[in-house]
Amino acid sequence: MGLPLCTVPVVRNLTTSEHERLRDLVRRSPAFTGLRVVVHEDHVEAGKDLGFGLGPVADAVAGAPADQWPDLVDDCLARLLAAMRAGTPELDGPTDGVLDRVYARLRPAEGSPVEWWTYAREVAPGLLVVLAMDHPDHVAILNDEQVRRHGLDRLLDAGMANLAGQLPDTYATAEGVYVLNGSDHVASTVLILPWVVEAVTGLPDHPHGILVAMPEHATLVFHVLADGPGARYALSEIARVTAASYADSQAPVSPVVYWLAPEASYLEPVARAADGDGVIGEDVVTDFPADFARLLQELG
Repeated sequence: MGLPLCTVPVVRNLTTSEHERLRDLVRRSPAFTGLRVVVHEDHVEAGKDLGFGLGPVADAVAGAPADQWPDLVDDCLARLLAAMRAGTPELDGPTDGVLDRVYARLRPAEGSPVEWWTYAREVAPGLLVVLAMDHPDHVAILNDEQVRRHGLDRLLDAGMANLAGQLPDTYATAEGVYVLNGSDHVASTVLILPWVVEAVTGLPDHPHGILVAMPEHATLVFHVLADGPGARYALSEIARVTAASYADSQAPVSPVVYWLAPEASYLEPVARAADGDGVIGEDVVTDFPADFARLLQELG
């Protein structure tokens, strides 16, 4: 029997003591009676074939008094387990019934049960592309067996195409830096970034590539490279915006600024915000690949 859909393991920003208490409450919950449960930093494994993230459980106790946490955790776990045991009927039916609900999705490899998603490919260091379906209270990732059943190529093509419907209607922009914020799939539109750039800016070509960041699932930040001063401003501004959004997010993806080179599909890390001294500004550190360093020199 294959593993069921796995809820994305994202944990709300908790203090260390709150995080440990939440894990302890999950570990001791009567919802797991008869199951062997292992509580990791950001996800839970129960029995042989049930797994889910701590994110929904953390959301269930957010803002609640401490004495209410045990009951809230137990209720949330009971709902999650019931939903996973019931399965997803769509995935048991024809593939055509799945295609309009599947999305390609970014997922940090760290803290993820990657052994369940061996089909996933890396799009940047430590960032995976997986396939996901939306549910009312969580986003669920397809496991290997479900992907084999319906076909990786067909699901991935549909998942990429469906991302085109996730662009927000409005966005913020200043000095060539664009900030898009909207649905839980906005960050994953980096997987169709050239199309996004043309849709937002009207620019069909970007011969020097694009700077981009995905601090959380609902946010995408980008800049089309054109000249040296603009590139240096964008590196600092995107790093600043990304660091703030990443730190405050309940669904973080990456604090890094990346470069998508022309005709490339792999994102190269180039900068991130930091407290120490940086090459571009006192709050930004950089790690340019050779091709990007040469490009900046050429741009002036």
